[in-house]
Amino acid sequence: MTGTGQQRLVPMVFLMPALLILGGFVLAGFAQVAYYSFTEYSAFSDPKWVGISNYTELLGRGDFLRCLANSAMYLLVTPAIVGLSLVAAMSVASGIRGAGWYRVAFFLPVVTPTIVAALAWRVLYDENSGLLNAGLEVVGIGGVRWLSEKPWTLVAAMLVTVWKGFGFYMMVLLAALVAVPRDLKEAAALDGAGRMGTFRHVVLPSIWPALALVGVVSSISALKVFDEIFVTVKGTPITHQTVVPLMYQLAFERGRFGLASAAGMMLFAVILALSVLNLRLSRRGGAA
Repeated sequence: MTGTGQQRLVPMVFLMPALLILGGFVLAGFAQVAYYSFTEYSAFSDPKWVGISNYTELLGRGDFLRCLANSAMYLLVTPAIVGLSLVAAMSVASGIRGAGWYRVAFFLPVVTPTIVAALAWRVLYDENSGLLNAGLEVVGIGGVRWLSEKPWTLVAAMLVTVWKGFGFYMMVLLAALVAVPRDLKEAAALDGAGRMGTFRHVVLPSIWPALALVGVVSSISALKVFDEIFVTVKGTPITHQTVVPLMYQLAFERGRFGLASAAGMMLFAVILALSVLNLRLSRRGGAA
């Protein structure tokens, strides 16, 4: 074996034990859920094979279809997160005064426990004494029923997700911005390109892989969101929420583990299809 081959093999040798253990747990769990999705299963009975009955039942349930539509709507957090993360990253990378403090402030929500953040936002959303409605009334806008009326219940959880997550993605984009070669930007400036021209023709193509990563990861996180919804709009009808809270209700409140597993498999299929689509679109955009 050549020296180059040995160098490539060494990292895999060290990674292999962890990959085998983690992969085994992931694959075993996935196979178990896939099997349960074809069974009638509860905490008080053994799995009984029912074929695709769980899937046909889900497609005929109004609550599942509404929750699936809400999950699709929740994807609106992705462009918001990408946009805010990019603006924050560019602001910090520009070297403005106090950039280090801005970085800390933007990243602080990421390290805040989700439950604590959701509870704090729930206080802000209070329909009688919350600061948000008080501010809206000051500018002449009536109070919004953030915690009880659709679509505001979903919007309330989406705002928490954006606030909680954009700081992490900002760090990803900041690393990409710092890695843009300075000589390319200087060459663009010498050619007469302004700030927008430099950003469009130099910076954006250089950070496109990072933007694609942020788009894919934030989309997956939006589709499988749970904590923000469960805490922020707790007590609202399940049709105001997304698929994962419905899975929780089916499994742990109604005891229908097989039906919940089928819902999880269908959500997995949606996430997989969306991820593949996002990756293909991002590659085309990067090539362009």
